[in-house]
Amino acid sequence: MDPRREHVRRLLQVDAHISDMDGQNTAVTQIIDISRMGVAFLSDHAMPLDTSYVMTFSFPGSPVQNRVTLTVLHSALIGTHGRYRNGARFLTIPDEAADLIVDYVTSAPAN
Repeated sequence: MDPRREHVRRLLQVDAHISDMDGQNTAVTQIIDISRMGVAFLSDHAMPLDTSYVMTFSFPGSPVQNRVTLTVLHSALIGTHGRYRNGARFLTIPDEAADLIVDYVTSAPAN
């Protein structure tokens, strides 16, 4: 089994903020899917691989700001508009955020 697909992914389209570990150089990004162990997101530039970042985001309809640390595993140009699709693995997830991610990934999508 491909370890990148070890956990179920679910589409999630929300804006997020990503910054370096010191909270500097913040950029707005868009999450496109999420799993218990990682996230895929779009950016306007290639993200350096094996670099740690802090990402904050909220699930639709939730006031909770989830703050996770992650490391980027791949970054590839997509389409013709200069956007990059990035795949990242979570390094640390607070318990509350982990519970929200598991609930989101395992719940049925709204119709």
